[in-house]
Amino acid sequence: MITFAAMAVLIWVVFESFGYSGENFAVVVTVLLPLSALFGYILSKVALEPLFITNDMLDRLLKDTLHELNIPLSTVLANVAMLKRGENDPKRLVRLGRIEQAAEHLGELYEDLDYFIKKEIGSVERERFALHEVIERSVQKVDGIKGDISIQYSPKEIFVVADVRGCRKCVDNLLSNAIKYNRPGGWVRVGFEGDWLVIEDSGIGMDEETLFHIFDRYYQNDLGASGYGIGLHIVKTFCDEHGIEIKISSRKGEGTTFRLDFGPVVVPNTQHKETTA
Repeated sequence: MITFAAMAVLIWVVFESFGYSGENFAVVVTVLLPLSALFGYILSKVALEPLFITNDMLDRLLKDTLHELNIPLSTVLANVAMLKRGENDPKRLVRLGRIEQAAEHLGELYEDLDYFIKKEIGSVERERFALHEVIERSVQKVDGIKGDISIQYSPKEIFVVADVRGCRKCVDNLLSNAIKYNRPGGWVRVGFEGDWLVIEDSGIGMDEETLFHIFDRYYQNDLGASGYGIGLHIVKTFCDEHGIEIKISSRKGEGTTFRLDFGPVVVPNTQHKETTA
């Protein structure tokens, strides 16, 4: 609309300069504007079609590669398991354990890619699972990176219907941040207040400006920190999609507390057959 209006104004200025009548102006505008629209459509199609084709090819390549990646990963894990059963040398068992951990990590990356592709095309299903088991799994996962940070987890049996993979990513990001931005010898407390999941840390805390931008995609208060600034954006997206309210309290130099209200997705323990995470 802006382009058409600008062209009409330009034609009017030219007509005024040469003293043509308003009737001639109307005729010319009636003819030129549709032609300009057609020309613009053709030009944009010619310019953008190669980009669309490239994106489609990359999308299909990613999906095909992802599908094939699962086969060698399964082969590596199966063979490592067989080698460990017949091995008695402690040093070799340690090496095999490292290979197994690396393969499992690649498997998690595979699951992440598979999840985000399914999410992009809207095929992620919600299922019933034990939220406390998802949290326990995340606590165990960060055990190797927590260093001297102590993690205090007070479990509570609670079941929800949600996107289980998205929930895992949500809890993983909150826990990893609580460790990443903590102080030496600090602590992280994880537990429930009713249906609210509470993750509290003794870390560096955040000022008001950081709190205002904390869920923005790619936002990083410390540009020298590792990561890409998408972790809390993933948390916010998951919560928004499930109607889960988020409350944050934080003070610079004193720590941060995240509270997530899982009430909207909580279900009774006996509602359906359990599907654990």
